[in-house]
Amino acid sequence: MSSLTTTRQALEHFKAVDKRMAGILEASLQSRAPITLPVPKPPAEYFESVVRSIVSQQISVKAAEAVFRRVRARVVGDQGGALSPAAVLTVPEDELRACGLSGQKTRYIRRNAEIWPALETSHFSALSDEEVITELTKLYGVGRWTAEMFLMFTLARPDVFSFGDLGLMQSIYQHYKELRPHHTRKVAALVAAWSPYRTLAALALWWHKDGGPVVL
Repeated sequence: MSSLTTTRQALEHFKAVDKRMAGILEASLQSRAPITLPVPKPPAEYFESVVRSIVSQQISVKAAEAVFRRVRARVVGDQGGALSPAAVLTVPEDELRACGLSGQKTRYIRRNAEIWPALETSHFSALSDEEVITELTKLYGVGRWTAEMFLMFTLARPDVFSFGDLGLMQSIYQHYKELRPHHTRKVAALVAAWSPYRTLAALALWWHKDGGPVVL
């Protein structure tokens, strides 16, 4: 199914269940820098996605991108291809830290490279969202939020929403001013109504908060 077909179906769904979300999505699609649906990445790139997420924790987007580029250049070099667990384990810890990683992030990445083969990553496409989250949170430095971002941007699952994402929640309170942080049941009911297109709803909410498309 094409992204155009999916967005049209999502708009029709939102018009039926939540006209405000329909307007939010429509504006984000018609802008000069419109949102686009994520595309599934091949299994060979899964580990690289996890490494990128760990690198990005608690630092700015710009700083994270610079550190990740250095890590990738040191691990992959001129060979090309995705950053793999085996390649990470060939690089001494002090050389990874020299790329700008903290000691903790370096240990997380190396330990994850060691245990990655034990995860059911090759079967992710056949697993439910919760099953994927269960597998990913076995990794060091990977919590539910990171796993949900993996579902959205690496597996391109269409119906994912992260209640632990501060930006998404702030955007909801901005657009639905009758809601407050303590209205947990009302927020949950609102988001549930967006199913089965909650990923598109999240992308639209991020777009309105950040002023442009989100790419992870």
